[in-house]
Amino acid sequence: MIISPEEVKRLRLKAGLTQKEMAKLAGIGLSSWQKKETAETLKSYSPISGAEYNLLLLFADEHPDYILCKRETLRP
Repeated sequence: MIISPEEVKRLRLKAGLTQKEMAKLAGIGLSSWQKKETAETLKSYSPISGAEYNLLLLFADEHPDYILCKRETLRP
């Protein structure tokens, strides 16, 4: 499945993250993340990986199976 750059940006913004913050969370450089949000040319476009997409879905609270919560909320 190919996720559009527009969808990547929409999810990041919904999560309230800057490109720099998202790049750090994904473990990649800022310029690498920026390439995932732009499709000016096919050569410069870098598709988002499945792991990055799942991480972004979690942060945006749109993952179909999981939610993020603090560990303290799971333990009595």
